[in-house]
Amino acid sequence: MRNNLPYPLHTLASHRIIVHIGRMSYEEDNGGKRCLECGDVLPYGRKDMKFCSSSCKNKWHYQSRSWVGALKLRTRSILDKNYSILEALLESGVASIDIPDLAQMGYNFDCVTSYHKVRNRDEYRCYDIKYCMSASRVFKLERCPPPPSTSSDP
Repeated sequence: MRNNLPYPLHTLASHRIIVHIGRMSYEEDNGGKRCLECGDVLPYGRKDMKFCSSSCKNKWHYQSRSWVGALKLRTRSILDKNYSILEALLESGVASIDIPDLAQMGYNFDCVTSYHKVRNRDEYRCYDIKYCMSASRVFKLERCPPPPSTSSDP
């Protein structure tokens, strides 16, 4: 719809918004608030407005949450690498290995799927492979038995 008035309905001047109603006009000061994404002055509207448009809002939220996905991806890749190293050790029949040797293979000790204290020993798990760790060795490397089935199949 086209405006037939000699002046625009909304005029943006510096950080003040001039709203024309008929032949009268008044000014609203939005405090010089700017869009969190692009930095443009916010149009008039709600006082708690943070974005100038829905595209800026979507872009800002997408970028602010991207680190969570990156962290999950990085953690999964470390766990997958740890699992492949432990699985290769199990296939070759190794039940105990020195910690420096395991670290040299690329094992990351910061990522495990679970940790338990069992009879004064620290038991770690990487998915279905468990091991105990002392100050200098990883020992009792073995695959966990599958959990008992909870389904009521006849």
